[in-house]
Amino acid sequence: MHILQLIPSLDVGGVERGVLDLATGLISRGHRVSVVSAGGALVEPLLQVGARHYTLPVDRKAPWTIWQQVPALAHLIRATGVDVVHARSRVPAWSGYLAARQTGVPFVTTCHGFYAPHPASRAMTWGRLVIVPSQALGRYLIDRFGFPPQRLRVVPRGVDLATFRLRPDPDRGRGGSQRPWRIGIIGRLSPLKGHEVAIRALHQLVQQRLPVVLCVIGDAPAHKPLVRQHLCQLAESLGVAQAIEWMGTQQDVAACLQSLDVLLMPSTYPESFGRSVIEAQAVGVPVIASRIGALAEIIEDGRTGLLVAPGNPGALAQAIARLIHDEPLRAQLARQGRWRVEEIFSADRMVEGTLAVYEECVQRPRIVVWKLSALGDVILATPSLRAIRRHYPNATITLVVDRAYYEAVARCPYVNEVLVYDARRRQRMLLGKWAFARRLAREGADVSIDLQNSRATHLLAWLAGIPLRIGYQRRFGWLLNQPVTLPRAPMHPVAHQQHLLGAAGIKADGDRLELWPSELDEQHLEQWLWDAGADGTKPLIGLHIGASSRWRTKRWEVERWAALCDHLAQRGSQPVLTGAASDRQLGAQVRSLSRARPLEALGVLRLMELACLIRRCRVYVTTDSAPLHLAAAMGTPTVALFGPTDPARHAPQAPSVRVLKKDLACSPCYSTWCRTITHACMKQITVDEVAQLVGELVTRPSST
Repeated sequence: MHILQLIPSLDVGGVERGVLDLATGLISRGHRVSVVSAGGALVEPLLQVGARHYTLPVDRKAPWTIWQQVPALAHLIRATGVDVVHARSRVPAWSGYLAARQTGVPFVTTCHGFYAPHPASRAMTWGRLVIVPSQALGRYLIDRFGFPPQRLRVVPRGVDLATFRLRPDPDRGRGGSQRPWRIGIIGRLSPLKGHEVAIRALHQLVQQRLPVVLCVIGDAPAHKPLVRQHLCQLAESLGVAQAIEWMGTQQDVAACLQSLDVLLMPSTYPESFGRSVIEAQAVGVPVIASRIGALAEIIEDGRTGLLVAPGNPGALAQAIARLIHDEPLRAQLARQGRWRVEEIFSADRMVEGTLAVYEECVQRPRIVVWKLSALGDVILATPSLRAIRRHYPNATITLVVDRAYYEAVARCPYVNEVLVYDARRRQRMLLGKWAFARRLAREGADVSIDLQNSRATHLLAWLAGIPLRIGYQRRFGWLLNQPVTLPRAPMHPVAHQQHLLGAAGIKADGDRLELWPSELDEQHLEQWLWDAGADGTKPLIGLHIGASSRWRTKRWEVERWAALCDHLAQRGSQPVLTGAASDRQLGAQVRSLSRARPLEALGVLRLMELACLIRRCRVYVTTDSAPLHLAAAMGTPTVALFGPTDPARHAPQAPSVRVLKKDLACSPCYSTWCRTITHACMKQITVDEVAQLVGELVTRPSST
């Protein structure tokens, strides 16, 4: 893989050294690493380990500057074949997210702090997966940012054990040495890091006449020069200025730690991790830290370090004095601390954990497939779902479908989740669509495959921030970033979908339709047949007498259905009428005109129960309607009556389906009303030819 890391600068710091450590580990495992930053002291070491560095002003916070970086980053991603974009800070996360979205590359972030939940920090939660170094920070993102826990990955920071070596004698053989105890604190000068607490604790130790020196490693940010001045004034006022060694920023942190007897981390604000703690433990330096944030996770009090109440100089001084006077405790903390780092906090474990996040994004993508309506079209999408699953065997696939058709795919084995879209109520208005898109955004999808191909679904995928959006080019094609040109020639829906999938590199998996009724559906049908008085000795012949109220031109005349019922009954079959509740009036007319008294299943069966009924039928007769696709999916021999529509475009491509269609000059007209007022395309289909075809199918040996 090729990983692109984004960080404001590569000056010395914990996050920056983490970038270098990660790059070193990834390159040693055969991966490529590029880093974009504004430059800094760590650029040369980065190049020495084999990484590439690109200098861009990604440290600047001005919105216009951030926006200007997007084209350059997008070009870099495409030109160098980046597989994952990994943002390590808030400012470059904005431009990195937009560039990753343009190029369809997975975007990952690592949160390094307890950011205030304001808009500028939100970009850190836009990663497909978000890495946090501790459980404490993960809980904070869930509580304060409303971040979905399923997208969090905890990867603790790691220490390069070859650099931070355990000193030969962890207690440094002090014996009766009278030299001062070197107590260190590492980090930028900030009230949050507890330097003032450490100076006040130093004052108490000096009052106890303990020989101690406070080694302050780090400096104040350039834009806050008064921080050090304030600390110096505090030390002067307490009379401990001579007991403080201001060491400033140090390149060789490992060497600094080797010179210390104790490391302090008296933070007054929750730490997201505490890199200095594990580095000190790796070297064998006992640690005292505040019982706050992640510090309470990485230190086992009394075993690998000591924890004290934050902001309490007395408790800190007491803990330091305890270590000075207790040699066995110092030795234990040094030994157990090193062991814990080796087991949990090594650089190798950090690299492996981060690499697992990258692999999850690349090899196990989250895919959203859109197929909202209608019922027949949803069933016709099952070969596409099968093909997508075969192409992405490890992916998490979410199918978005209208509430009315949920039952058809509720048990689909090719998807992990079926997400209901309520086009008639909840998601009807723009606000509902926005809420639905935000819900998808929280799931962090990588790919959108739009089998619905409507402007609404294109817009929803775009609003959800899905990086790769595949669909047919339409008026709002800019909402897609992998648009496919619509075929010029008319195509069957399955072939139409397969053309789209082929453009996305997904190979077709046949055109076999599928449905997945449950055992409970079968039991409910069995009970219905018993209650309806079905004669189990006679073969069932299903007759779908209804059609959409909008498509009255597709209907066959009631008198013909009644005559067909009589014909079938005379030949020892039992006709059963199927349709919606709105077709009950038609059913009453058929029954009144027929002597056969067919069974009626009009609006009384659920969708999958109807599928079970159709599977029980020896033959099923239907017009161009959704049950035609149900029958094809269930493998039932079917006679399909076509009039105003073209069977080449709409009839299932299944050997079990036989089509009756009259070749008239006006057909197919695709009109909901007959321009000739004759309805000739349906009227010319006679009862005798339907009955003859049904008879042939009844006597034909079953394919099973």
